[in-house]
Amino acid sequence: MSDVDVLEWDTECWKCERETPVVWPEEGHLNSDVGEKLAEAGEYPVQKVYSKTQGREVWGNICEHCDAYQGNHYIEQEALEQNPPLVECNVCGEMHEWYPDSGMGGAFGQGWIDCPEYGAVPVGDPRGEDDG
Repeated sequence: MSDVDVLEWDTECWKCERETPVVWPEEGHLNSDVGEKLAEAGEYPVQKVYSKTQGREVWGNICEHCDAYQGNHYIEQEALEQNPPLVECNVCGEMHEWYPDSGMGGAFGQGWIDCPEYGAVPVGDPRGEDDG
C-alpha cells in the first residue's frame, strides 16, 4: 500500500499464544480510515471487529490462527516500542525517543523521554491524538 506507511511485526496472540503478524500505521491510528484502507488492500491482518472494552466495532488486527482480535491499545503500545516518536527535551533541547507511561499515566497520554543528561523527563503524548 503506497499511501499508508505501516509497521509490521509478529506478536504473541493473547488467546492461542502463537506468533501472529500485526500492523500499525506509522501515522495516525488503526481504528480510522487507515484501518479500512489496510483491510481493503487484503495484504494485512486487519478487519472490522467488536471491541468489548469500547463496546463497539473497530478496525483491528486479528490472529491468523484463531481469529482473535489483538487489542488496539496493546498493539499500539508495541508499535511505540518498535518506532518511538522523537520529542524535543524541554530540559536540554535535544531530540530523544518518547515512550508512553506503562502505568495509569498512559491512559491520560502521559509519557517520558530518557535524557542522557537529566534522566527520565515526563512529557505528554507528542502524537496529539487518542482514537483508541
